[in-house]
Amino acid sequence: MIAYMAVPVVFITMYMIIKNYQTHTTLTISGLLMLTIGVVFTQGGIAEFMGAQYKFTTTGSTFFDLFGAFSAIMSERTATIGMIAMTSAGFAAYMSKIGAADSLVKACAKPLQIINKPYLILAMAFIIGQTLNLVIPSPAGLAMLLLISFYPILIQAGVSPLSAAVVIGTCGSLDLGPGSGNSNVAAELLDMSITEYFATTEILVAIPVTLTVAVSHFFVQKWFDKRDGHKNQQRVDNITGEEKGISIPKFYAVLPFLPLALLMIFSDIGIDGIKINAPIAMFTSLILIVAIDACKKRNLQLALEHSFEFFKGMAGAFSTVVVLIVAATMFTLGLDAIGAITALKSMILAGDIHYILITIFGMSIIAFTAMLTGSGSAAFVSFASLGNELSSAAGVKAVQMLVPMQHAAGFGRSLSPVAAVVIAVAVAAKVSPFEVLKRAAIPCVVGIFSTLFYTQLIFA
Repeated sequence: MIAYMAVPVVFITMYMIIKNYQTHTTLTISGLLMLTIGVVFTQGGIAEFMGAQYKFTTTGSTFFDLFGAFSAIMSERTATIGMIAMTSAGFAAYMSKIGAADSLVKACAKPLQIINKPYLILAMAFIIGQTLNLVIPSPAGLAMLLLISFYPILIQAGVSPLSAAVVIGTCGSLDLGPGSGNSNVAAELLDMSITEYFATTEILVAIPVTLTVAVSHFFVQKWFDKRDGHKNQQRVDNITGEEKGISIPKFYAVLPFLPLALLMIFSDIGIDGIKINAPIAMFTSLILIVAIDACKKRNLQLALEHSFEFFKGMAGAFSTVVVLIVAATMFTLGLDAIGAITALKSMILAGDIHYILITIFGMSIIAFTAMLTGSGSAAFVSFASLGNELSSAAGVKAVQMLVPMQHAAGFGRSLSPVAAVVIAVAVAAKVSPFEVLKRAAIPCVVGIFSTLFYTQLIFA
């Protein structure tokens, strides 16, 4: 059975990524290899494996069709999930450029300053940070802002620099909201609008999971600090919450919420006659905020120069997130071509494996892929359709598999030594990324399994 050939290919691919072989190309080549094996052993054409999702036209040569598959995936992913990822990254970059994101984080940091319990402040910082992730969908970008504003407060409160770094590094783990590419993929697979998915499904699980992880941070970081002999020292490590010579209007703190507000207003739960998607909301918000920024600064030229940060952010997301999503999708297509996914479905239909075990298996694959690649988006997008298909085979609601798999991607990224967010907080705490991961492991595992528990509890 050629499906078993997936095992050595998957292990070799994982080994190469662990050994720092270029992730994008490694996944692409592995996918091409499995796709080739599928064609040779089944005598089928590439078009048979591509399905109706991709607009694939044969070149007349099987050899060139292999590369045509990559082109078709690139076209489809860039136009859909890629556009969401790029516009979200672009908007986050623009908000940072004009100081709106920093203003928002500073406003949210103020309540923490009046509490006199270090590890309670730490737990609350996680809750606030995860909430901010709704409007600042870039985990690395969010972490950099929190390092400027939250980090000094946490250090002054008395927690260790490492504890503060770990909590900040995990604040974007759930990948929530309309600006999240993973949320949009899950909504599409569940045949919901992104607003409906967020308001009726995602948030119901996210709230108890966030609280559970916050509690785990309270006890885990307190235990580690005590074990390591950390003493309450009020100090700030070369990080201040002020930008020299720059005055940001306080009302800029609400600007990052504009895309979310537009999506909620023009949706099934708002004005029903008009419906917009995340990219439309991001582009509309960009133009509106450019106008606001120009009026406030009384300098149209400067406002337009700042707006270019939006497109620079889009370009950066394309070369990292979008291309990695395409490469990982190519890898998944290869798995499908050699029958690995069909084999899993057959096992479920035969009653050999309970759907919870399959869900845990899917979560494990996604979390491990995110750990290896440092990208939660690529991991979830690549395997999300697998959860949809397997839930149908098992006769359970798709949401019971998809939501845990979605959150497993985010928590897996928070456990990746190559993730930008982990590296950023490790540098701030002046430790290696592996020291951060050691302390983040328990809260992230708690997050993964609490997501599974609450999803079954709410939607079973």
